[in-house]
Amino acid sequence: MKIMDRFFGIVHKRSRIVVGMMSGTSADGVDLVATKICGCGRKTDVEVLETQKIGYPFSLRKKILKSMKENSKVSDVCALDFEIGLFFGKCAKDFMRSNDLQVDVIASHGQTVYHHPRPGNTFACTLQIGDGDLIAAKTGVITISDFRAKDIAYGGEGAPLVPYVDYILYSSDRESIAFNNLGGISNLTYIPKGASEEDVIAFDTGPANALIDLAASISFGVPFDENGKFSSKGQISEKLLEKLKRRELSYISRIPPKSTGKEVYNAHYINGLFDLGLESHDILRTLVEFTAWTIWESYKKYVIPNGLDRVVLTGGGVMNRSLVEALKRYFNGIQVEIAKDWEFREAKAFAVLANELLCSNTTNNPKVTGANSKAFLGKISLP
Repeated sequence: MKIMDRFFGIVHKRSRIVVGMMSGTSADGVDLVATKICGCGRKTDVEVLETQKIGYPFSLRKKILKSMKENSKVSDVCALDFEIGLFFGKCAKDFMRSNDLQVDVIASHGQTVYHHPRPGNTFACTLQIGDGDLIAAKTGVITISDFRAKDIAYGGEGAPLVPYVDYILYSSDRESIAFNNLGGISNLTYIPKGASEEDVIAFDTGPANALIDLAASISFGVPFDENGKFSSKGQISEKLLEKLKRRELSYISRIPPKSTGKEVYNAHYINGLFDLGLESHDILRTLVEFTAWTIWESYKKYVIPNGLDRVVLTGGGVMNRSLVEALKRYFNGIQVEIAKDWEFREAKAFAVLANELLCSNTTNNPKVTGANSKAFLGKISLP
């Protein structure tokens, strides 16, 4: 069958098998989820068939984290783009083979290494590496990737994009709900009861795991504070907490739409914290408290005044008991729970975004991203 006949055959199918692939700013690995998607828009129905998480090899994760630094070489990032693409392709191929999946489309978010949507003295830009052409060539499956660039081309932040999916899948006439993803960065989607798409509020609140992971690595030589093991042994330093709060107020006060990333919440952000004479457990516990506070302050300013019944937590941060307990304390009186699909929710979301592109639906929300137009998101790579 000719490739374009194959492509248009997939476009006209009533249901599709789509594999979503996601790696967040924590850069711990790639999440894969196989979905059966029927319908489009508000009539979308998603069935999760299989899931798998594949960690990055140590050497590859080291390269990714290095590429996020300002002094990265273009040649290194370019080579890494291809290395990640081939790695993603192999992961997808092995995933499909081991689960005997006949897949129509792969949807890959890629690995974000730079996100700078507010240009200042330069161009607005974002970079997700792991080229879709390499995935398509490795797997023989049509691949949709690079979802963020089009929104930036229309003047938006390029993020967040998951709120569109949250709206079409989870909007309700009975309750006002917020989904809060705790990845490297914390981002929320707020859907008031009876909402139209224009009523949705979504933005990055600031750090989630980014600073906590850094401190855990520096102090204890581990990639993250598993289950809050180290932070739970520490005490909050009120002096340090107030210092961090003052530093963060400018971002919290910025009215959405807004997004941020590890270009802000990196080693420079916590530079000097380990020279204050504080015990390492106390620094980590204070960063957990600070992270929970930034999330709460964002809700207090931009969400709760509109009414909020429930907060659903997703992303790797749900495994940090210290962080979850701190959030529940701040949100006293508002139900806070962990999503059943917390680990693969974003991978599933990008599978849905790819399906929407095949349905000829625009999927950015200009109110959320700040774009001046609705846009078709994703680039199609043929094998």
